[in-house]
Amino acid sequence: MNNTKLILVEGLPGSGKTSTARFVKQLLDEQNIASRLFLEGDLEHPADYDSAAYFTEEQYKQMLQKYTEQQQLIIKHSEAKADGYIVYYGKLLKETDSINSEYFGDYDVYNLPLERHQQLIIEKWSDFSRQAINGDEVYILECCFLQNPLTVMLVRDNCSEVEITTYIHELNRLIKQLNPVLFYLYQDDFKHAFPAIIAERPTEWLNFITWYYTEQGYGKSKGLKGTQGLLEVLELRKAYELAILNELPIDKMLFNKSSLDWVKIHSQIQSDLQNRLSR
Repeated sequence: MNNTKLILVEGLPGSGKTSTARFVKQLLDEQNIASRLFLEGDLEHPADYDSAAYFTEEQYKQMLQKYTEQQQLIIKHSEAKADGYIVYYGKLLKETDSINSEYFGDYDVYNLPLERHQQLIIEKWSDFSRQAINGDEVYILECCFLQNPLTVMLVRDNCSEVEITTYIHELNRLIKQLNPVLFYLYQDDFKHAFPAIIAERPTEWLNFITWYYTEQGYGKSKGLKGTQGLLEVLELRKAYELAILNELPIDKMLFNKSSLDWVKIHSQIQSDLQNRLSR
């Protein structure tokens, strides 16, 4: 596949990332190209952390002492790092109900201070890139290259556009050897599409994302509230992502859903992948 080992799918909530990623997987399957698809929330994600917590050596020791009867399970779902441990608690809690999930909240990789969080994410991408370049499979990853970094840096921590752009460039440097291609889905007027997105999701989703986007970081600094505040931050996130993609040295295709229907989008993706296959 033209040595392309990585296909990234990005966009705002409800843009069609998941269905697009699945469509790409289907296309590769039809071409008998070995591939692996990892959607948002996959506990086996090779380049991201979901329901995973970081503990220093001392914190890890305290946890083992606190949960003596679950020590072997904890160790089973732990990964040693240079200065601590990652505990994949999403997997762990599937095997025991003796540990409260809230115990891991403050230690979740996505709740850590930015410097530590980025250190772990960069190491994860680096490890993934080294592993993927030596394999025969194409990886299809959703939302972990743009969405997750901007959610932490802009939404949670109110970092500047320059800081965010610099970090994305670092991630791009790590995956360059995989000859990645990125598909980005967006709409001119996201606010117009949002009611339909809300209707497809549980109330808990809207409540959480509204809190996350308005009660910390950028949203809080601007005094934004409610759904309107959420939409304002999402529109800013889209603007940042489009600006980053405009100058990021990565193969990419941007699909404006305001002027393209799914038939045209799928046709363009299929054509692009066929061209990559035939080179």
